[in-house]
Amino acid sequence: MNFSDLFAKIPEVPPKNALRYFLAFNPLVPDFIADFSPVKGYELFRKLKKGDIVVDAGAYPGDYAVYASRKIGPTGRIICFEPTPKNRKILERNLSREKNKNFIIVPKGLWNTSTVLNASGANGLSVSVNDTYHGDPILVCRLDDELESLGINHIDVLKMDIGGAEIEALEGCRKTISQNSIYAAIASYHVVNGKQTSLFVENFFHSLGYQTKTTFEKHLTTYGWKDNADIPATV
Repeated sequence: MNFSDLFAKIPEVPPKNALRYFLAFNPLVPDFIADFSPVKGYELFRKLKKGDIVVDAGAYPGDYAVYASRKIGPTGRIICFEPTPKNRKILERNLSREKNKNFIIVPKGLWNTSTVLNASGANGLSVSVNDTYHGDPILVCRLDDELESLGINHIDVLKMDIGGAEIEALEGCRKTISQNSIYAAIASYHVVNGKQTSLFVENFFHSLGYQTKTTFEKHLTTYGWKDNADIPATV
């Protein structure tokens, strides 16, 4: 059992998020431990800024959402997508303690259309969305449509970790990605139809004029950005 497995056994209580931040960003923590933190990975090439508009797809348990809420401040906004009731209850509890009320919780998952799908593990802590598993129903939507209904016309950061549904979800936010210059951090360690999703994610962003890099091996992530983005030239 590795460090990540042991950490997962700790109940999702507020101090656990504090521990996440300490392990991810404290300079006293060695990299072989810090690199297990997805929160660290999402900021690998671009740090969150005051006033950023952020989409957090797969927001449970609020580890990234709480961190982002603090970094973007009262002038920013984070839109959290979490479709399952048990996970969303924990997300709501963790965010309710934050000083900045700069977040929106959307009780849906992301997909390439607005519909109802089945989810394996919908009453648990990890969810895989698909259209064939006869599990618990969850609402899903296109990000393009949901942002329009919320009156949000641009975003700066797209973070996504949604159990293998990234392929369909990205198709549902093609307009948002193509019309903005966003920084994307898409968890791409999942395997769908025998292929790692990083291959699709890279091709998708390339088709929209983005550069990509897939790295952060402990929690494989594909990053995307346009040439005019504030990304180090050495990437």
